[in-house]
Amino acid sequence: MAIAQNEKELMMAIRGHFEIWNPLSEIELEIGRRMPLTKVSMENNGIKIGEIAYPYRRIQIKAKNDVTIKRNGRSARYRGMIDIILTKQNQFLVVNSIELEAYIKGVLYHEVSHRWPLEAIKAQAVAARSYALYQAQVNERGEFDVTSDIYSQVYGGRSAERYRTNIAADRTRGEVLIFEGEILPAYFHSTCGGHTENASELWNHQLKSLEGVICPFCKNSPHYEWKKNFQLKIIQDQLNKHGYSLGLIKEIKVFERSDSGRVRKVQIIGRDGKMKIISGKEFRNMIGPNEFKSSYYDIVMKGYFFDLLGRGWGHGVGMCQWGAYGMASERYKYKEILQYYYPGTEVVSVKTLD
Repeated sequence: MAIAQNEKELMMAIRGHFEIWNPLSEIELEIGRRMPLTKVSMENNGIKIGEIAYPYRRIQIKAKNDVTIKRNGRSARYRGMIDIILTKQNQFLVVNSIELEAYIKGVLYHEVSHRWPLEAIKAQAVAARSYALYQAQVNERGEFDVTSDIYSQVYGGRSAERYRTNIAADRTRGEVLIFEGEILPAYFHSTCGGHTENASELWNHQLKSLEGVICPFCKNSPHYEWKKNFQLKIIQDQLNKHGYSLGLIKEIKVFERSDSGRVRKVQIIGRDGKMKIISGKEFRNMIGPNEFKSSYYDIVMKGYFFDLLGRGWGHGVGMCQWGAYGMASERYKYKEILQYYYPGTEVVSVKTLD
């Protein structure tokens, strides 16, 4: 997976024995016992680590223990192999190649609390494993399968492993969701707010197992209901930044809703009388997914401001994580949780798909 993208430089440390290779020619470049925190930068169209410059646009690091990558003031330790790639844009792409089960252990802590009921964490483990394998199929010709952020699955490497999340990964080892014999793109999100969304509203999926369901289980989520105030000028600036020619905004209205109640389209009315229709998905992405926690909201105009009265956090497709927490608290087992949010699916061992 991609653990860093579009970086001009970064810091790296290695615990224990390591080897640095040119993976294209399979030539070993260096062997070492450890590496203190060292700067990785560009030099002469190649990659420089500390004072040593390698005249290659790609190098691979194999470490006995783990590699620490530090960027933007944050650091994390990673198992497996690390590829440092200098892209055509002369920016670093850092890819961590790792065995699937170790990857799942590095994901769970960032997706759900390690203090949650174990059945909820186990459900998350199966969903995360299924999503990762589906993405591996889709991106098999790319440099990486998934990213390590909210746009894929948040991955924290070895630093993110916890005792209870590791137990959940081990007890569901190799288990994935299938629908009609194929790996399911098992999307998930924090809180649905009472009803999950049809995947077809957001992506090109027409699967019965990814249609929305009523969810009475996530009412204890801190994101079940929320309110946020916005200045119309800020919205206007963001829309113009993304290519919309808008003057002063007079009003924003919900124009159309999906079956789950989420905003499918919004109508922007200018003070000059002109109107524009924008998809709810695009509108949320332009303003920011952490500003608009979800597309499940009402708009209340207040002059040059407006309030968003919303429910839920995330895109709403697939498993509601706080709903899984609620179900597990009511003693549902992880397979029952998965069946509820992904109806018609089966939990099978990935070995049976070979």
